[in-house]
Amino acid sequence: KMRLNRFNEPLQDGAEKFGDTLIKATQFSDFRTLATLTYGDVPNGSSIVSSIEFARDSDYFAIAGVTKKIKIYDYLSVINNSVDVHYPVKEMSCTSKISCISWNSFHKTQMASSDYEGIITLWDAFSGDKTAVFQEHEKRCWSVDFNSVDPKLLVSGSDDAKVKIWSTETDHSEISIEARANVCCVKFSPTSRHHLAFGSADHCVHYYDLRNPKRHLGILKGHRKAVSYTKFLSGERVVSASTDSQLKLWDLEGCSCSRTFKGHANEKNFVGLATNGEYIACGSENNSVCVYYEGLSKLLLMHKFSSVKHLLVTRARGRDF
Repeated sequence: KMRLNRFNEPLQDGAEKFGDTLIKATQFSDFRTLATLTYGDVPNGSSIVSSIEFARDSDYFAIAGVTKKIKIYDYLSVINNSVDVHYPVKEMSCTSKISCISWNSFHKTQMASSDYEGIITLWDAFSGDKTAVFQEHEKRCWSVDFNSVDPKLLVSGSDDAKVKIWSTETDHSEISIEARANVCCVKFSPTSRHHLAFGSADHCVHYYDLRNPKRHLGILKGHRKAVSYTKFLSGERVVSASTDSQLKLWDLEGCSCSRTFKGHANEKNFVGLATNGEYIACGSENNSVCVYYEGLSKLLLMHKFSSVKHLLVTRARGRDF
């Protein structure tokens, strides 16, 4: 009989876990670039990308950032066309710099964005129309996320030290959690309507059950600087990124750190964090992307990007010949 944890996920014995880790750690050896996109419209202008998110079926993806625009691309069209410039299928203009975007996992056309003015906007991603605007945060809002279990719910976190729960069916927040420091990131559990984790400038990850929002389930301590991202690997595990150049894997059942990942450089910027439940990818301030496997602390892969200037020179030389 298969043993399950309290989240109904299978438990592995020691030998099985070692074998699985060995396979996963040696499965990949390098990256392959599929396409290169330019987010900015003005040469030499600021074009920092704050958020990249795939739609529910991974057939579209959106890019947003400081140019105050959300650009939506057709994934297959991008990777199958070997051209220098890829054009978005839809572009939405915002009134402020965008910090984060999130697709609704049930309603394919619905997207949320957060911005530097603290505004949460709901969009019809295919028509480009705004469908709702929430304006309760008092400072810059860093993060927004749709709930995967209840598609009506979304959460936001802000520099005003508040985490707010919204419903797409009302025009005001339903729950407000008071944090003690700036909230840098917030994420719903992928398996629950009620559970979420947020990272803060107090160097901690905070874990909550919305059925009792006045009291945390746990405060996960271990980072030395602000927590910039939190992502769930499963219902019982979350990974966090910090500007202390570390990622940490947390066991939510015991509210303890089970692994620390080191090998990338991150002391200043929000460099991104993504996971598929096993592999964890993040940016590095040496112009690289790094990948870890959840079962190993050591860096698994690193891909160094060429500079934009180098790419332009290479392309120009290619045209000469």
